[in-house]
Amino acid sequence: MQDVVSPLKIFFRQKWVRIILIIDVLAILIVAGIIIHNATKVSIISFNIAPVDAVISVNGNTSFTNNTYKITPGTYEIKISHDNLETKTFTIDIAPHDAITFTAFLKDVDEKFSFYESKDNNLSFIKLSEIAAKENNLTYDNDVSAEEFIKKVTKALGIFELLPIKGYIYEDTEINTSTAGFAIKDGRSSSKCEKIACLLINYYGHDYEELVTEKIQEAGYDPENYQLIYERYKNA
Repeated sequence: MQDVVSPLKIFFRQKWVRIILIIDVLAILIVAGIIIHNATKVSIISFNIAPVDAVISVNGNTSFTNNTYKITPGTYEIKISHDNLETKTFTIDIAPHDAITFTAFLKDVDEKFSFYESKDNNLSFIKLSEIAAKENNLTYDNDVSAEEFIKKVTKALGIFELLPIKGYIYEDTEINTSTAGFAIKDGRSSSKCEKIACLLINYYGHDYEELVTEKIQEAGYDPENYQLIYERYKNA
């Protein structure tokens, strides 16, 4: 009895069908190879940007933050922006297997740093200090413009370790009668404080302001670097 060959077997025995199947398999293998090859070329980029809430755009994609990401090797345009601050734009080349930390900061449009003096932006000042201080400037563009500002503010903040500083004005030193007095305290918790360097002066009496200035200077600090908040002692 003669074997019956199924139509399916007949179909796959045709030469042109076999050629197409071979081509399809080769295409699948090539695509798989490309995917595997690209996967082995993945690089890493970490962002270290001040302000901490800056908009980080990579080739127009603004979903990046101060974090670490896998990225395909290539050439990228990185744009850093923030309301009321200057914008910086960079072009960087990322090679296969690179691990890059991209570090940069923005400053005010007038080339100053008042943004970082605000108490509301204290975290951004801390970040600026980490990446742009003279002793450890990590910036991609080697921007040294923040170094003196960081030094000034860091020194100013040192006074908090000495507080409170007290002073008195005596009308009659023989009987030790105080006509005015004050205590210089940490003012950063005050609702009136707007800067990261705030001093609260509780006082009573009059004509103590000059002595407050002298006491700050005697401690080795510049009164001009602080927001001074004056509040009368209660029941004084």
